[in-house]
Amino acid sequence: MARMITPMRLGQFVLAALITLASFQISAGGGPPAADLRADPKIQALIEQAVVAIVRGDEDLSGQLDELRKPGSGERVGLLLQLALYLEKAGGTERSMAGALILHHLSFTPEEKLQAVIPHLDTVGPGLRRVFTELLGTIDRRDGGEPDFRFYETRILKEKDAPPSALIGYLYEVSPDAALACMERIYDGSPNQRNAAADVTDGLQKILAVRETGAFWSAQDRARIQTALEALSLDPAWWRRVYAAAVLSRNPDLATPGMMKRLRSDSNPLVRDTLSPDP
Repeated sequence: MARMITPMRLGQFVLAALITLASFQISAGGGPPAADLRADPKIQALIEQAVVAIVRGDEDLSGQLDELRKPGSGERVGLLLQLALYLEKAGGTERSMAGALILHHLSFTPEEKLQAVIPHLDTVGPGLRRVFTELLGTIDRRDGGEPDFRFYETRILKEKDAPPSALIGYLYEVSPDAALACMERIYDGSPNQRNAAADVTDGLQKILAVRETGAFWSAQDRARIQTALEALSLDPAWWRRVYAAAVLSRNPDLATPGMMKRLRSDSNPLVRDTLSPDP
């Protein structure tokens, strides 16, 4: 493998991200593909040939990749979907890692990744969905650290009145705080509403951060959190109610029966879908 990785000159983070992507495919398990996603035998065979070349350390890897590019000429989004289907079913660390390295070597743009993933994100099984969310992660966490969702804002702005629910759901799944900040930039409510909501969420985020350190909340802190969540669950802005649902999904012990009942019957499907299913 060393002979193959060195010419690609992968940075430390990129390599770690690809290893993570490969390991997820092994652990996530497969699922039935969406109705309009089908493996193309010809392209799958070309991917397999390139994977075998990587695993064996063949010198002519560039030739294998050139062959793989030919059927994808002008159809790069379709080729990306075929690679995702391959990664979902890849067995063993070597094959999964090789598939992920091919994905990186073909240099798909953020726009291509978004175009490929979003139409299918909510319709695929858990294995393929995990591949898709890791692909999106290479957009919003390219350098590691905290997610940066600004790339997605142009897409959401274009569909502001009927936002892409799969994409917004993904944002809140990855980071409720960053997703809320993104929505506030896009929808930009009145100054009074925005300032009042900021006071509530800022205080809530500070107390929630305490749990992430492993510390325990006081009874007073818990009461403050539930008061803040209650206010957000009643907020006229759907993106703030989604935030409340996302926090409760991660911290179900904070829910009160009234709050959960209200959010589960919310008029906005994004709010309802963000909550964890009933136990």
